[in-house]
Amino acid sequence: MDRGTWFVLLGVVLAWAAGCATPLTVDYDYDTTYDFSKLKTFAWAPSPPGNQMEEFGEKRFQGALTSQLQAKGYSPAAESPDFLISVAGIKKTVESGRVGVGASVSVPVGSHGSVSLGGGKSKPRTKQEGELTVLFTERASGKLLWKGMAAAEIKPTQSPEEQQKQINAVIAELLKNFPPKPAR
Repeated sequence: MDRGTWFVLLGVVLAWAAGCATPLTVDYDYDTTYDFSKLKTFAWAPSPPGNQMEEFGEKRFQGALTSQLQAKGYSPAAESPDFLISVAGIKKTVESGRVGVGASVSVPVGSHGSVSLGGGKSKPRTKQEGELTVLFTERASGKLLWKGMAAAEIKPTQSPEEQQKQINAVIAELLKNFPPKPAR
């Protein structure tokens, strides 16, 4: 195989492998009757029960949320914030197809026949996925105002800087539709 063909084949394989990566999925919901223009300040609420996020990861998500909310004009407030934010993360192992390996041997029988013998094994492909839930709750009433959810594959070999870059992208996508636009 010449070099040109090898590089084309490698490019096709890499493009296929990239296409198999789990994309980021984002969803959100909110109280359609609430006037979000009243919100100016925020603070952090304790994480809800069932949060599986590690301490460093939670700090990275809180930092990304804080900086991106500040860029939208919201301010952190230690006393009497308008809304509280809580984040929760869940990790789960997901099976995504199977990899099979097999072998067979054909044994000639007579002048025109053959018998095939073979076998194989398959192994599930597993990966870690993370689900993030962000809740914005009105401090005064405790009423849920906005909920954002994101899910993507977790790459365990990333450096802390790479993790922060990915977290920033997830939060930017999650907050793209916050605050909700008023109905016309």
